[in-house]
Amino acid sequence: MVHLRGLLYGGAGRVWRVLAVWVLASGLAGGAVAPVQPAPSVLLLSSFGEDLTGLTTALSDAIQAEAGRPVEVAEEYTGLDRYAGAAYEASLLRMYQTKYAGRRMDLIVVVGPSALSFLLDSGMMPGVPVVTCFVPQRLVEEARKRRPELTGAVHPANAPMTVDLMLALYPRTRRIHIILGASEYERTQAEFGRQIFKRFAGRIEFDYMNDLTLDQMVGRVRGLAEEDLVLFGSLQMDAGGRSYPRSFDPVRALAEASSRPMFVLDTQMLGTGALGGILISNEETAKASAAVGLAVMAGQPASAVPLRLNSGAVPMFDWRQVRRWGVRESALPRGAEIRFRQPSLWGLYWKEIGTGLVLITVESLLVAALVLQLRRRKRTERRLAEAEVRYRTVADFTHDWEFWQRPDGSFHYLSPSCAQVSGYPPEAFLEQPGLFREIVQLPDLPLWDRHQAAVLAGAPAPAVEFRIRTRSEVVRWVELANNPVRVEGLGFLGTRGSVRDITGRKEGELALQTAYGEIQVLKDRLEAENTYYREQVQAEESANNLLGNSDPMKYLQFRIRQVAPSETSVLIQGETGTGKELVAEAIHAMGPRAERPLIKVNCATLPQSLAESELFGHEKGAFTGAQSMRKGRFELADGATLFLDEIGELSGEVQAKMLRVLQSGEFQRVGGDRTLKVDVRVIAATNRDLAREVAAGRFREDLWYRLNVFPITVPPLRNRKDDIPSLTQAFAAQFCLKAGRPPLDLPNALLQALAAYAWPGNVRELQNVLERAVLVSTGSVLQLAEPLLAGGTGPLLRTEPPRSLEAMEREHILRMLESTGWKVEGAQGAAALLDLKPSTLRNRMLKLEIKRSAGF
Repeated sequence: MVHLRGLLYGGAGRVWRVLAVWVLASGLAGGAVAPVQPAPSVLLLSSFGEDLTGLTTALSDAIQAEAGRPVEVAEEYTGLDRYAGAAYEASLLRMYQTKYAGRRMDLIVVVGPSALSFLLDSGMMPGVPVVTCFVPQRLVEEARKRRPELTGAVHPANAPMTVDLMLALYPRTRRIHIILGASEYERTQAEFGRQIFKRFAGRIEFDYMNDLTLDQMVGRVRGLAEEDLVLFGSLQMDAGGRSYPRSFDPVRALAEASSRPMFVLDTQMLGTGALGGILISNEETAKASAAVGLAVMAGQPASAVPLRLNSGAVPMFDWRQVRRWGVRESALPRGAEIRFRQPSLWGLYWKEIGTGLVLITVESLLVAALVLQLRRRKRTERRLAEAEVRYRTVADFTHDWEFWQRPDGSFHYLSPSCAQVSGYPPEAFLEQPGLFREIVQLPDLPLWDRHQAAVLAGAPAPAVEFRIRTRSEVVRWVELANNPVRVEGLGFLGTRGSVRDITGRKEGELALQTAYGEIQVLKDRLEAENTYYREQVQAEESANNLLGNSDPMKYLQFRIRQVAPSETSVLIQGETGTGKELVAEAIHAMGPRAERPLIKVNCATLPQSLAESELFGHEKGAFTGAQSMRKGRFELADGATLFLDEIGELSGEVQAKMLRVLQSGEFQRVGGDRTLKVDVRVIAATNRDLAREVAAGRFREDLWYRLNVFPITVPPLRNRKDDIPSLTQAFAAQFCLKAGRPPLDLPNALLQALAAYAWPGNVRELQNVLERAVLVSTGSVLQLAEPLLAGGTGPLLRTEPPRSLEAMEREHILRMLESTGWKVEGAQGAAALLDLKPSTLRNRMLKLEIKRSAGF
C-alpha cells in the first residue's frame, strides 16, 4: 500500500515552503511548463507482523516527510516470521516478481533479519540499492559482502541493557522468565538471547517460554516467586499454533496476571501493563533508516554510505505501574522518561477551582478564549483543506484506489486508480455511491456490510479482503483499509479508505495451499514407507561377519559366492541361532541388488490376522483400523531383496498368495481390486524340515518347490568346533567395547570348556554366554558367569535367584522361546508351552523388551 501520512499530516510550514519553491520555479521558467518527473519508488520489505506496523508506518512517514517531494512507498509483509521453508520462499518470490514486473524501484528498505535473508537468497531486484532497518549490525556487515550496494541504520542491543535495569531495580532477582512465541523468528530470537545473555551466567537463570501456549504462559507467571521477573520479547504465535497479529492483547493478559513486574523491549508495549525497560523508539529507528535511505536516493552509492548508529535507547516507565509495584521514582535511572503520569486529586481540583475563579473574576478572558477557539477552528479547517490538497496530489499518482467517504456513505474524492482496479471511472461512484456495494461478490457481502457499518459509525475496523466483479466481468480480490477521520473541533468527518488489488497474492496463496496439500500427501506416503525401513535397517555385518575357517564354513561361503550374483531364490536351512540372517545379508551384499535395501520379515512374529496385510499391504478401509493405504513388504521390496525368516510359520492362505507372487510377481492389496506387479528376489529361511512339513500337509508342496531352487544349509556350532576360538575372541572384544572396558585375556581352560560344550543354541547361545561372562569378569581374564556341562545341554542353574519377579519371568520366557526356535504360535509354540494366548505373550515380550538377537 502506498502511504500518504507524511503529506496528509505534515506541518503547515512545510506546505508553504513547497508552495514557495513551486512559485519560484514557475517564475524562473518564464511560464514554461516543466516536464513532470516520475515520483521515486521505495519498497518496504518487512518480516515483522502487525505488532510492529508502527515501525513500518513511522518509516514510511519519515521518508515522505523528509523527501521534499511525493514518494511512492509500497509496503510488503513477507510473513517470514510465521512461515518458513524453500517452497514458501519460492512462492513468495514468484508473487513479488509478478507483482513488480516492469515496475521500477529506486530503493529497497528491508525491515527485520528474515526479510534481509530472503532478499539476499532470492536475488530479487538486482542492482536496486538496499537500506536495512531493525537488523543487527553483524548481519548487515555480512550482507554487504554478498550485496555491496547495501547500507542501513543499526541500533544497540537493548535486551542486555534492560536486564541490567531489571537487576538494578530488583537486585535479589534470581530468575527472569522471557516471553517468546513459537514462530521461526521468535525461536531465532531465543537462540540469539542465549548468546547475548551469557555474561549473566552464574548470576541469574533465564526461562524461555517458546514451547508454551498463551494460557500456559499466563498460568506460569501467575504464581512467580519473589526472586522472579518477567521480560516480554515477542508473541506472534504460541506453541499451540495460535497467531497474535498484534501483541498488545497478550502483553495485557500476561501483565495483568503476573505476580511480579514485567518489562518490555518495544516502545509500543509501554502502556499495556508493563513496568518499563530500555526502549528504542520506533520513530527514532525509522528516522535513522530514512535518513540513510534518502542519502542513497539523493545519488550517493549505498556502498559509500556508512552504517548509521541509532542511539535512541532510553529508560522508559509507565507511571501507573511504578505506583502499582511501589517503585520509588528516585530509584529510577537518571534521565528516565516517565509516561502516563496522572495528576493528583488536589492538583486536579485546584486546577478546576483556579480556572473557575479566573473565569468569574475576569469575564473579558472568557471572550478572548472564545475568540481564540474560533481562530483555532478556522486554522483546523484550513489545515484540513491543505491536507486534502496534498492527499489528492499524492493519491492521483498511486496504484491503489484511494477515496474519502462522507458519513452518509457518499464519496468526496476517488483517485484515478479506481478505474484500474474496478473498471469504473471515479465519476460513476460519485454519482452512484451504491455502485461499490453492487460490484462486491454475493458471498462476501455480509463481510462488506459489517465493515462499512462499523467505519461509518466512527469505529475503527481492521482491513478486510473480498472479491469484486469489474466492469469487464473479471473477478478480482481486493483489500480494503478504511478508517474513520476525526479532527479536533470538527468531530467525525467520514472515512479515508484505500483499495488494493491483491489478486496476484491470493492466487499465490491458493497455489501455496495446493502445494502444501501435495507435500502433505507425499509426507504421509514417505512416513508409511519409512515405517518399514526403520524396522528393517540392514545389519552392519555382511559376508565378513560369517566368522570361521572350518571346512563347513568354507563350504558355506563357497555356496554363498555361487548363488549371490544371480537372481535365483534361495532357501536357507539350519538350527536356531546358527546365523541364517547373516547368510541372507551376505547373499544380498554380493548380489546385483546390493544398492537397494534388504527388506526383512520375521514370519514367526506376524499375527495370523495381520500377516497378509503386512506382506501385501492394504487399502484404506479394508478392515477396522485401516485409516489409510499402506504398502506391504513385497511392494516396498520392488527392485530389491526380500528376506522371509521362519517362513514355515505362515498359514496356508498366505502361502497360496505368496506362491502367486513368486510365480508371476503379481498380487493385490487386502481390500483392493487392482493387480500390482513387482520384481523381488526372495531369500527364505527356516529351522524346520520343510520336506517333513510338506509330507504332514502343513506346508504347500508347490511353494516349497518354488523356494527350494538353491538350498543352503548353515552348519550348527557343534559341527564347527574349530571356529569356537575365533568366535570367542571376536564376541569378547565386541562386548568389552560395548561395556567400555579393555579387552580380556582368554585362558586355555575357558576355550577348552567352550569346545567341550554341545551348544544346542548354536552361535546365539555362545554370544549370550560370552556377554554374561564379560559383565561378571572382574579382573583382566575372561570368566564364565556359570560353569558349562561338558557335552551337556545347557549351563548349570544359577546359584542365586533373579533379583525380581519380573527378571524371573523374563528369563523363563526367553528359555521357552529359545527352546521353540522363537516360534510364538502353534501347537509347539512358546505360547502353548506357557499356556498363554499368542497376543498376551507378544505383549509380555514387548513390556519385558525381549527381542531376538540380530543375525540369528
